[in-house]
Amino acid sequence: MLDGNLPWLIAAGAVVVLVTLYVVVRVLRRLRRLRGFVHSPGSPGTAKAAYYAAWIYALSPVDLLPDPVLIDDIGIVLACVAALEQMARRRKDALRP
Repeated sequence: MLDGNLPWLIAAGAVVVLVTLYVVVRVLRRLRRLRGFVHSPGSPGTAKAAYYAAWIYALSPVDLLPDPVLIDDIGIVLACVAALEQMARRRKDALRP
């Protein structure tokens, strides 16, 4: 019954996996750019904890949702990135004269 649609299903699955990998790489690069803020003197401990927790979760083989699309990894890393960017903005505003 699915024999005629099998090539299309495989192609669609491959596209979904490739798009997911692209998003994961973009999100991890965004997290990597926050490294300077995390390692700067006076950076809050929560920033360091969020930064390393995001990396550990993203690279860990253990997931909340076992899936090939990595939705939970993307969500958790994006939440950490958002929190870190907010901390960086607050610190930048506090240092402004």
